[in-house]
Amino acid sequence: MENIAIIVGAGAGERFGSFKQIQLIHGKAVYKYSLDAFISSKIFSQIFLVLHKELINTIKKEIESDEYKNVTIVEGGNTRSTSVYNAFNEIKNKNSKVFIHDAARPLIQSDVLISLNAFSKKYKAVVLGKKINDTVRSVKNNCSEFTVDRTYLWTAETPQVFDYKILNDSYNYNLNSMNEFTDEAAIVENAGHKVQIFESEKVNTKLTTKKDIEFISKAVEGQTMSGIGIDFHTLVEGDGIVVGGHKIDCKFKSEAHSDGDVLTHAVIDALCGALNVGDIGQHFPNTDEFYNISSIELLKRVVAMMPKNISIINIDASIVLNEPKISPHKNKITESLSSALGIPTDSISIKGTTSNGLKYVDMSNGWGAEVIIVIKKWI
Repeated sequence: MENIAIIVGAGAGERFGSFKQIQLIHGKAVYKYSLDAFISSKIFSQIFLVLHKELINTIKKEIESDEYKNVTIVEGGNTRSTSVYNAFNEIKNKNSKVFIHDAARPLIQSDVLISLNAFSKKYKAVVLGKKINDTVRSVKNNCSEFTVDRTYLWTAETPQVFDYKILNDSYNYNLNSMNEFTDEAAIVENAGHKVQIFESEKVNTKLTTKKDIEFISKAVEGQTMSGIGIDFHTLVEGDGIVVGGHKIDCKFKSEAHSDGDVLTHAVIDALCGALNVGDIGQHFPNTDEFYNISSIELLKRVVAMMPKNISIINIDASIVLNEPKISPHKNKITESLSSALGIPTDSISIKGTTSNGLKYVDMSNGWGAEVIIVIKKWI
Protein backbone atom coordinates (compact mmCIF):
# COMPACT_ATOMS: atom_id res chain seq x y z
CA MET A 1 0.00 0.00 0.00
CA GLU A 2 1.57 3.26 -1.10
CA ASN A 3 1.53 6.49 0.88
CA ILE A 4 0.07 9.66 -0.58
CA ALA A 5 0.28 13.04 1.16
CA ILE A 6 -2.01 16.05 1.03
CA ILE A 7 -0.41 19.22 2.42
CA VAL A 8 -3.02 21.93 2.82
CA GLY A 9 -1.96 25.54 2.38
CA ALA A 10 -4.97 27.12 0.71
CA GLY A 11 -6.08 29.56 3.40
CA ALA A 12 -6.37 33.29 2.77
CA GLY A 13 -4.74 34.11 6.11
CA GLU A 14 -7.48 36.41 7.36
CA ARG A 15 -6.56 36.02 11.06
CA PHE A 16 -2.86 36.14 10.26
CA GLY A 17 -3.17 39.24 8.06
CA SER A 18 -1.50 37.71 4.98
CA PHE A 19 -0.76 34.35 3.39
CA LYS A 20 0.94 32.63 6.32
CA GLN A 21 1.96 29.64 4.19
CA ILE A 22 4.53 31.84 2.41
CA GLN A 23 5.71 33.67 5.53
CA LEU A 24 9.50 33.45 5.63
CA ILE A 25 11.14 31.94 8.72
CA HIS A 26 14.93 32.05 8.54
CA GLY A 27 14.62 32.79 4.83
CA LYS A 28 12.45 29.76 4.08
CA ALA A 29 8.72 29.77 3.33
CA VAL A 30 6.50 28.08 5.94
CA TYR A 31 4.98 25.62 3.45
CA LYS A 32 8.46 24.44 2.40
CA TYR A 33 9.34 23.23 5.89
CA SER A 34 6.49 20.71 5.75
CA LEU A 35 7.02 19.87 2.09
CA ASP A 36 10.74 19.18 2.60
CA ALA A 37 10.05 17.03 5.67
CA PHE A 38 7.63 14.88 3.68
CA ILE A 39 10.11 14.54 0.81
CA SER A 40 13.03 13.77 3.15
CA SER A 41 11.07 10.94 4.78
CA LYS A 42 11.13 9.09 1.42
CA ILE A 43 7.90 7.25 2.21
CA PHE A 44 5.54 9.09 -0.16
CA SER A 45 5.01 8.23 -3.81
CA GLN A 46 3.03 11.41 -4.44
CA ILE A 47 2.43 14.67 -2.60
CA PHE A 48 -0.48 17.01 -3.33
CA LEU A 49 0.19 20.61 -2.33
CA VAL A 50 -3.13 22.46 -2.02
CA LEU A 51 -2.81 26.22 -2.54
CA HIS A 52 -4.85 29.37 -2.68
CA LYS A 53 -5.33 30.28 -6.35
CA GLU A 54 -3.33 33.51 -5.91
CA LEU A 55 -0.25 31.56 -4.83
CA ILE A 56 -0.18 28.83 -7.46
CA ASN A 57 1.97 30.56 -10.10
CA THR A 58 4.49 31.84 -7.56
CA ILE A 59 4.95 28.52 -5.77
CA LYS A 60 5.09 26.58 -9.04
CA LYS A 61 8.27 28.48 -9.88
CA GLU A 62 9.71 27.83 -6.40
CA ILE A 63 9.39 24.05 -6.74
CA GLU A 64 10.46 23.55 -10.34
CA SER A 65 13.58 21.54 -9.42
CA ASP A 66 13.79 17.76 -9.80
CA GLU A 67 13.57 17.17 -6.04
CA TYR A 68 9.90 18.22 -6.18
CA LYS A 69 9.04 16.05 -9.19
CA ASN A 70 6.45 14.04 -7.21
CA VAL A 71 4.63 17.17 -6.02
CA THR A 72 1.33 18.06 -7.68
CA ILE A 73 -0.25 21.46 -7.05
CA VAL A 74 -4.03 21.55 -6.54
CA GLU A 75 -6.20 24.65 -6.27
CA GLY A 76 -7.93 24.91 -2.91
CA GLY A 77 -11.55 25.72 -2.14
CA ASN A 78 -13.35 28.16 0.11
CA THR A 79 -12.94 25.99 3.21
CA ARG A 80 -10.27 23.65 4.55
CA SER A 81 -12.52 20.63 4.06
CA THR A 82 -13.18 21.54 0.44
CA SER A 83 -9.48 22.06 -0.20
CA VAL A 84 -8.59 18.61 1.14
CA TYR A 85 -11.48 17.07 -0.79
CA ASN A 86 -10.23 18.68 -4.03
CA ALA A 87 -6.87 16.98 -3.60
CA PHE A 88 -8.42 13.70 -2.47
CA ASN A 89 -10.34 13.53 -5.75
CA GLU A 90 -7.03 13.67 -7.64
CA ILE A 91 -5.78 10.42 -6.09
CA LYS A 92 -5.73 7.59 -8.63
CA ASN A 93 -4.64 4.72 -6.38
CA LYS A 94 -7.64 3.59 -4.38
CA ASN A 95 -5.47 1.22 -2.32
CA SER A 96 -3.39 3.82 -0.52
CA LYS A 97 -2.78 5.49 2.83
CA VAL A 98 -3.63 9.19 2.75
CA PHE A 99 -1.65 11.51 5.04
CA ILE A 100 -3.28 14.95 5.51
CA HIS A 101 -1.15 17.75 6.95
CA ASP A 102 -1.55 21.48 7.51
CA ALA A 103 1.17 23.51 5.81
CA ALA A 104 0.88 25.91 8.74
CA ARG A 105 2.57 23.30 10.97
CA PRO A 106 6.18 23.79 9.81
CA LEU A 107 7.77 21.94 12.74
CA ILE A 108 6.78 18.46 11.53
CA GLN A 109 9.86 16.26 11.14
CA SER A 110 10.57 13.35 8.84
CA ASP A 111 11.29 10.94 11.71
CA VAL A 112 7.81 11.64 13.11
CA LEU A 113 6.32 10.86 9.70
CA ILE A 114 8.24 7.59 9.55
CA SER A 115 7.06 6.56 13.04
CA LEU A 116 3.48 7.59 12.25
CA ASN A 117 3.64 5.56 9.05
CA ALA A 118 4.74 2.44 10.94
CA PHE A 119 1.96 2.89 13.51
CA SER A 120 -0.72 3.51 10.87
CA LYS A 121 -0.07 0.16 9.17
CA LYS A 122 -2.08 -1.46 11.99
CA TYR A 123 -5.05 0.93 11.81
CA LYS A 124 -7.37 2.43 9.22
CA ALA A 125 -7.58 5.90 10.78
CA VAL A 126 -4.93 7.62 12.91
CA VAL A 127 -4.51 11.13 14.30
CA LEU A 128 -1.28 12.63 15.59
CA GLY A 129 -2.08 14.21 18.95
CA LYS A 130 -0.85 15.31 22.35
CA LYS A 131 -2.24 14.47 25.76
CA ILE A 132 -3.27 17.57 27.72
CA ASN A 133 -1.27 17.80 30.93
CA ASP A 134 -2.23 21.33 31.94
CA THR A 135 -5.20 22.07 34.16
CA VAL A 136 -8.21 22.85 31.98
CA ARG A 137 -10.99 25.18 33.09
CA SER A 138 -14.38 26.01 31.71
CA VAL A 139 -14.56 29.81 31.43
CA LYS A 140 -17.58 32.04 30.84
CA ASN A 141 -17.45 35.84 30.62
CA ASN A 142 -13.80 35.73 31.73
CA CYS A 143 -14.72 33.86 34.91
CA SER A 144 -13.70 30.31 35.71
CA GLU A 145 -16.75 28.10 36.21
CA PHE A 146 -15.17 24.73 36.98
CA THR A 147 -12.15 22.53 36.32
CA VAL A 148 -12.53 20.10 33.44
CA ASP A 149 -11.44 16.50 33.94
CA ARG A 150 -8.42 16.24 31.62
CA THR A 151 -8.03 12.47 31.93
CA TYR A 152 -9.36 11.83 28.44
CA LEU A 153 -8.46 15.14 26.79
CA TRP A 154 -6.01 15.37 23.89
CA THR A 155 -5.20 18.04 21.31
CA ALA A 156 -5.45 16.89 17.70
CA GLU A 157 -2.61 17.71 15.31
CA THR A 158 -1.64 16.77 11.77
CA PRO A 159 -0.76 14.65 9.89
CA GLN A 160 -3.88 12.55 10.10
CA VAL A 161 -3.73 9.21 8.26
CA PHE A 162 -6.56 7.25 6.66
CA ASP A 163 -7.04 4.27 4.40
CA TYR A 164 -8.36 5.63 1.11
CA LYS A 165 -11.55 3.55 1.36
CA ILE A 166 -12.36 4.74 4.89
CA LEU A 167 -11.93 8.39 3.93
CA ASN A 168 -13.87 7.95 0.71
CA ASP A 169 -16.78 6.28 2.54
CA SER A 170 -16.73 9.07 5.15
CA TYR A 171 -16.81 11.79 2.50
CA ASN A 172 -19.78 10.12 0.83
CA TYR A 173 -21.59 9.84 4.17
CA ASN A 174 -20.95 13.52 5.08
CA LEU A 175 -20.86 15.06 1.61
CA ASN A 176 -23.49 17.71 2.31
CA SER A 177 -22.14 18.66 5.74
CA MET A 178 -18.35 18.16 5.61
CA ASN A 179 -17.67 21.89 6.02
CA GLU A 180 -19.15 21.65 9.51
CA PHE A 181 -16.17 19.58 10.70
CA THR A 182 -12.82 21.02 11.77
CA ASP A 183 -10.71 18.11 10.56
CA GLU A 184 -10.87 14.83 8.64
CA ALA A 185 -10.85 12.75 11.84
CA ALA A 186 -14.19 14.31 12.81
CA ILE A 187 -15.60 13.47 9.36
CA VAL A 188 -14.45 9.86 9.72
CA GLU A 189 -15.78 9.55 13.28
CA ASN A 190 -19.16 10.94 12.25
CA ALA A 191 -19.37 8.20 9.64
CA GLY A 192 -19.01 5.61 12.40
CA HIS A 193 -15.32 4.72 12.12
CA LYS A 194 -12.84 4.49 15.01
CA VAL A 195 -9.85 6.82 15.02
CA GLN A 196 -6.66 5.85 16.83
CA ILE A 197 -4.37 8.41 18.49
CA PHE A 198 -0.62 8.36 17.91
CA GLU A 199 1.10 10.41 20.60
CA SER A 200 3.19 13.31 19.32
CA GLU A 201 6.36 13.71 21.37
CA LYS A 202 7.79 16.67 19.48
CA VAL A 203 6.74 20.29 19.13
CA ASN A 204 4.28 20.63 16.25
CA THR A 205 2.87 24.13 16.77
CA LYS A 206 0.48 25.58 14.22
CA LEU A 207 1.23 29.05 12.88
CA THR A 208 -2.00 30.92 13.61
CA THR A 209 -1.09 34.52 14.46
CA LYS A 210 2.03 36.64 14.03
CA LYS A 211 2.83 36.05 17.70
CA ASP A 212 3.60 32.42 16.81
CA ILE A 213 6.44 33.39 14.45
CA GLU A 214 8.99 34.06 17.18
CA PHE A 215 8.32 30.75 18.92
CA ILE A 216 8.44 28.73 15.70
CA SER A 217 11.53 30.63 14.57
CA LYS A 218 13.38 29.54 17.71
CA ALA A 219 12.05 26.00 17.45
CA VAL A 220 13.42 25.43 13.94
CA GLU A 221 16.92 26.40 14.99
CA GLY A 222 19.05 23.34 15.44
CA GLN A 223 22.65 22.34 15.96
CA THR A 224 25.54 24.46 14.69
CA MET A 225 28.57 22.61 13.32
CA SER A 226 31.92 23.71 11.91
CA GLY A 227 34.73 22.31 9.79
CA ILE A 228 38.33 23.21 8.90
CA GLY A 229 40.00 22.61 5.55
CA ILE A 230 43.66 23.09 4.62
CA ASP A 231 45.34 22.53 1.25
CA PHE A 232 48.74 23.24 -0.33
CA HIS A 233 50.16 22.79 -3.82
CA THR A 234 53.44 23.38 -5.60
CA LEU A 235 53.67 26.24 -8.09
CA VAL A 236 55.42 25.64 -11.43
CA GLU A 237 55.84 27.67 -14.60
CA GLY A 238 52.53 28.18 -16.34
CA ASP A 239 49.86 30.59 -17.56
CA GLY A 240 47.73 31.12 -14.47
CA ILE A 241 46.21 29.71 -11.28
CA VAL A 242 42.59 29.03 -10.37
CA VAL A 243 41.47 30.51 -7.06
CA GLY A 244 37.96 29.71 -5.87
CA GLY A 245 36.93 28.94 -9.44
CA HIS A 246 38.31 32.25 -10.76
CA LYS A 247 41.38 32.09 -13.01
CA ILE A 248 44.14 34.64 -12.38
CA ASP A 249 46.58 35.11 -15.26
CA CYS A 250 50.19 34.91 -14.08
CA LYS A 251 53.50 33.12 -14.75
CA PHE A 252 52.60 30.15 -12.53
CA LYS A 253 50.27 27.21 -12.51
CA SER A 254 49.32 24.88 -9.66
CA GLU A 255 50.79 21.39 -9.97
CA ALA A 256 47.98 18.95 -9.20
CA HIS A 257 45.84 16.07 -10.45
CA SER A 258 42.89 18.44 -10.84
CA ASP A 259 43.08 22.17 -11.57
CA GLY A 260 45.00 22.68 -8.31
CA ASP A 261 42.56 25.22 -6.85
CA VAL A 262 43.76 25.12 -3.23
CA LEU A 263 41.06 27.48 -1.98
CA THR A 264 38.22 25.37 -3.35
CA HIS A 265 39.92 22.20 -2.12
CA ALA A 266 40.08 23.68 1.38
CA VAL A 267 36.40 24.69 1.17
CA ILE A 268 35.48 21.13 0.15
CA ASP A 269 37.44 19.61 3.04
CA ALA A 270 35.95 22.10 5.51
CA LEU A 271 32.41 21.33 4.30
CA CYS A 272 33.04 17.57 4.40
CA GLY A 273 34.35 17.96 7.94
CA ALA A 274 31.34 19.95 9.11
CA LEU A 275 29.03 17.35 7.56
CA ASN A 276 31.17 14.50 8.92
CA VAL A 277 31.32 12.77 5.52
CA GLY A 278 35.04 12.16 5.11
CA ASP A 279 37.43 14.25 3.04
CA ILE A 280 38.12 15.34 -0.52
CA GLY A 281 40.43 12.42 -1.27
CA GLN A 282 37.78 9.93 -0.20
CA HIS A 283 35.17 11.35 -2.56
CA PHE A 284 37.45 12.39 -5.43
CA PRO A 285 40.58 10.20 -5.59
CA ASN A 286 43.44 10.69 -8.08
CA THR A 287 41.84 8.59 -10.80
CA ASP A 288 41.30 9.25 -14.50
CA GLU A 289 37.71 10.31 -13.77
CA PHE A 290 38.90 13.41 -11.91
CA TYR A 291 41.99 14.27 -13.96
CA ASN A 292 42.13 18.03 -14.73
CA ILE A 293 38.56 18.42 -13.43
CA SER A 294 37.34 21.80 -12.23
CA SER A 295 37.48 21.97 -8.43
CA ILE A 296 34.32 24.10 -8.48
CA GLU A 297 32.55 21.17 -10.13
CA LEU A 298 33.73 18.95 -7.27
CA LEU A 299 32.45 21.51 -4.75
CA LYS A 300 29.03 21.50 -6.41
CA ARG A 301 28.89 17.73 -6.01
CA VAL A 302 29.56 18.01 -2.28
CA VAL A 303 26.90 20.73 -1.94
CA ALA A 304 24.44 18.38 -3.68
CA MET A 305 25.11 15.83 -0.90
CA MET A 306 23.95 18.21 1.82
CA PRO A 307 20.64 17.33 3.51
CA LYS A 308 17.83 19.83 2.92
CA ASN A 309 17.75 20.84 6.57
CA ILE A 310 21.37 22.04 6.60
CA SER A 311 22.49 25.48 5.45
CA ILE A 312 25.87 27.17 5.24
CA ILE A 313 26.09 30.15 7.58
CA ASN A 314 29.58 31.51 7.05
CA ILE A 315 32.93 30.80 5.33
CA ASP A 316 36.20 32.39 6.47
CA ALA A 317 39.15 31.72 4.14
CA SER A 318 42.82 32.69 4.24
CA ILE A 319 45.07 32.25 1.19
CA VAL A 320 48.87 32.15 1.50
CA LEU A 321 50.41 33.28 -1.79
CA ASN A 322 53.40 35.52 -2.47
CA GLU A 323 52.34 36.42 -6.00
CA PRO A 324 50.12 37.32 -7.73
CA LYS A 325 48.22 39.49 -5.25
CA ILE A 326 44.77 38.28 -4.26
CA SER A 327 43.22 41.64 -3.35
CA PRO A 328 42.24 42.75 -6.90
CA HIS A 329 40.43 39.45 -7.45
CA LYS A 330 38.52 39.06 -4.18
CA ASN A 331 35.14 40.03 -5.62
CA LYS A 332 35.41 37.59 -8.53
CA ILE A 333 36.57 34.79 -6.22
CA THR A 334 33.72 35.46 -3.80
CA GLU A 335 31.14 35.54 -6.59
CA SER A 336 32.39 32.22 -7.96
CA LEU A 337 32.21 30.48 -4.58
CA SER A 338 28.84 32.10 -3.83
CA SER A 339 27.38 30.65 -7.03
CA ALA A 340 28.73 27.15 -6.36
CA LEU A 341 27.64 27.09 -2.73
CA GLY A 342 24.27 28.78 -3.19
CA ILE A 343 24.91 31.33 -0.43
CA PRO A 344 25.15 35.15 -0.44
CA THR A 345 28.53 36.76 -1.13
CA ASP A 346 28.41 38.51 2.24
CA SER A 347 28.59 35.08 3.92
CA ILE A 348 32.07 34.55 2.46
CA SER A 349 35.24 36.21 3.76
CA ILE A 350 38.42 35.99 1.66
CA LYS A 351 41.77 37.09 3.09
CA GLY A 352 45.17 36.99 1.41
CA THR A 353 48.60 36.88 3.05
CA THR A 354 52.21 36.16 2.09
CA SER A 355 55.16 34.52 3.84
CA ASN A 356 56.38 38.08 4.58
CA GLY A 357 59.95 37.19 3.69
CA LEU A 358 60.24 34.69 6.52
CA LYS A 359 62.91 32.23 5.44
CA TYR A 360 61.65 29.45 7.67
CA VAL A 361 58.31 29.60 5.79
CA ASP A 362 59.44 29.09 2.22
CA MET A 363 56.39 29.66 0.02
CA SER A 364 58.38 30.80 -3.03
CA ASN A 365 57.40 27.65 -4.92
CA GLY A 366 54.03 26.94 -3.41
CA TRP A 367 50.76 28.29 -2.09
CA GLY A 368 48.02 27.22 0.27
CA ALA A 369 44.68 28.00 1.87
CA GLU A 370 42.90 27.44 5.16
CA VAL A 371 39.12 27.59 5.47
CA ILE A 372 36.74 27.54 8.42
CA ILE A 373 33.10 26.88 7.63
CA VAL A 374 30.03 27.07 9.88
CA ILE A 375 26.83 25.24 9.03
CA LYS A 376 23.48 24.97 10.82
CA LYS A 377 21.13 22.04 10.99
CA TRP A 378 17.47 22.99 11.10
CA ILE A 379 14.59 20.72 12.10
